[in-house]
Amino acid sequence: MPDSAPPDPPPNPARLTGLRGAFDALRNFGLMGLGSRGASEYDTFTATDGHVVPVCVLGRGSPLVLVHGFGCTHRDWLPVARRLARRHCVLSWDARGHGSCRSASGSITLARLANDLAEALDHFGLQRSILVGHSMGALTLMQYLHLHGTHRVAAVALVDQSPRIVTDDSWRLGLFGGCSAAMLSGLIAGARRDLAEMLLNEVGALGGAWLQRQLAVEAPLGRMLRRRLGRIDVKPLLDLAESMAKADFRASLSRLDAPLLVVLGARSPHYAGVPLDAWYRDTVKHAQVSIYPHAGHSPHVSEPLRFARELERFIEDHA
Repeated sequence: MPDSAPPDPPPNPARLTGLRGAFDALRNFGLMGLGSRGASEYDTFTATDGHVVPVCVLGRGSPLVLVHGFGCTHRDWLPVARRLARRHCVLSWDARGHGSCRSASGSITLARLANDLAEALDHFGLQRSILVGHSMGALTLMQYLHLHGTHRVAAVALVDQSPRIVTDDSWRLGLFGGCSAAMLSGLIAGARRDLAEMLLNEVGALGGAWLQRQLAVEAPLGRMLRRRLGRIDVKPLLDLAESMAKADFRASLSRLDAPLLVVLGARSPHYAGVPLDAWYRDTVKHAQVSIYPHAGHSPHVSEPLRFARELERFIEDHA
């Protein structure tokens, strides 16, 4: 643990995303009914449980795999992927329950996503890949490394993620520096009881008084959205959130024997003020840590040119 403690958590619960991010997440989960490209426009692989996963493949060269975060899709990586595709074969997909990979049978867990990654490497015949993960994608990589090791991994990059997202008296480097397992479990339980009300209250609070009136129970838009959201089975996504809350990769990261790049956003709504940089430097001695002073939770989205350049240098240094 670093010597300097993070600040106390704020008295009011922090919000996971801004208004635009909330609408983007709803769209990417398929909860807003907005169109997205079909899986036929991608390459695909079929997982061992029969689930077809769409994969966007760009460029040629050494393999580089980009794994997106919760509520995102492969599209969030495209500005970076297009630059890296000049020298690499870049693969990115929509994880189960996201984007064009929405049909999900049974639960989704980090272990299932990590096995999807392993099966993608098998399907495309990839050896010595560079693995890059953002947020949930970073946890997916941690789970993959825990289950499968590094024998097929050339290097790893983790973007704005803690190895354990919940906090307790001995670990204050999770979400907001103070999000306990009980707090997160309460949010998930609330979503299981009434997802529509929870989401619309969150979006309304972000948008101010006018939007709150439009999303009220008696308002036409509010009624329509409640009907639409009520028809959607979100259990697989909530199962995924639950598995993320239970995950703890501190010990396995301390044994990591692959080159590691850690990218953090200094203005991240999740980890601003939380000294994850010190923990990574202390725990993974060979880690390279890069902090983006003006970036939030997604430095690769807000500063794709810098991100691509730094990732390329990191790859060259460890080729």
